Parts: sequence; C-alpha cells; structure tokens
Amino acid sequence: MNNEFDDVKEEDIEVVPPEAGEESPAGEKPLTAVEKLVQALEQKTKEAAESNDKYLRTYADFENYRKRMQRDLADFRKYANEQLALELLSVVDHLGLALKHAAETGETNEGLRQGVELVYKQFLDVLDKFGIKPFKAEGELFDPAKHDAVLQVPRPDLPDNTVVQVLQDGYLYYDKILRHAKVGVSKKPSEPAKKTEENEAAG
Repeated sequence: MNNEFDDVKEEDIEVVPPEAGEESPAGEKPLTAVEKLVQALEQKTKEAAESNDKYLRTYADFENYRKRMQRDLADFRKYANEQLALELLSVVDHLGLALKHAAETGETNEGLRQGVELVYKQFLDVLDKFGIKPFKAEGELFDPAKHDAVLQVPRPDLPDNTVVQVLQDGYLYYDKILRHAKVGVSKKPSEPAKKTEENEAAG
C-alpha cells in the first residue's frame, strides 16, 4: 500500500508559527499586537517628554541670555559717560580749590569770586543731573572700597581709621564709585607720645 505522503518533499513542508498567546519554542510568550502598540506608545511618550524637557531647558537658557543682554545694555547706557565724568571732576576740583584759596587769602575780587562760585555750583548741578554726586567721607570709618588713605593723623579721641580729613572729594556715578575720596585717617598716638602729652598737661 502506497503512502499518500511519499511524494512530499521536505522543502514543500510549510512551518506554521504558533498562534498568538501560544508559547514559542524558546519558552517565551510572544507579544500580542496590542502589547506591541502599548510598548511603542510608551517609547514615543518617553521620547516626547525628553524632547519637551530639552525645549524647556533651551527656552530657559535663551530667556536668561536675553535678560542678561538687556541688563548689560542698560548698564552700558547708564554708565556710558563714565570716562567723560571722571575727566570733568578735575575741572570741578580746580574750581573748588580756587574758591577755597580766595576765601583763605581774601584778596580776590568779590565779583570774580561770585562768578567762579556760580560756575562751580552750575557744574555740580549738571553732574548731579547725570547721576554724579560727591559722597560724605569725614567722620566715617575708613572703607578701602570708597577711600584712599594718604596720611594718618594722631587723634587720641577717635577710634583708629576714622576719616578726619578729606583732601579730595569722592564721587558716585549712580550707585557705583566713580572716584575714591583721598582722606586722612585717625591713629592712636604711641605710648611715649601719650606720656609726653600727659606730662605737658600736668606741668
């Protein structure tokens, strides 16, 4: 009796994969179409979140850069005349010295003195209009950010490093130090000097 499958060759046999839900030869359960879609959706959701995070970081960096540029531009406009202002302070100093000298000698023509005083005041008003004004130094503690100490003055009645003399006014340019004040600061007399002063007072 002939077998009906005798004429079937091995290459003609079609291997049918296991149905969804059935175990694969390796023992692992293959993913269903829905599970594959869920997995793909989760992957795309993760990628979208990463892209959104990168966008937010980039946007924040750009906003910081824009604000910094605006601040730098505002500062540039605000302090654009700094060098000119510094040069003008020399003129103001000389006018002030002329008035001081006139007051000390008493020899200057009164009309000339008043004219110089008027110009001096007008100069100060113009500087003030552009944010340039002198700051108080006398009586304050020495501050290297504002003062240049050029001499020490023996003062037993004051704490060390108190500004007791202003040789050249310091100026602010808005909230920035334009020029340090040149000052003399107090210094406690040394012990031998104190004893000498006490002896002289007793004698």
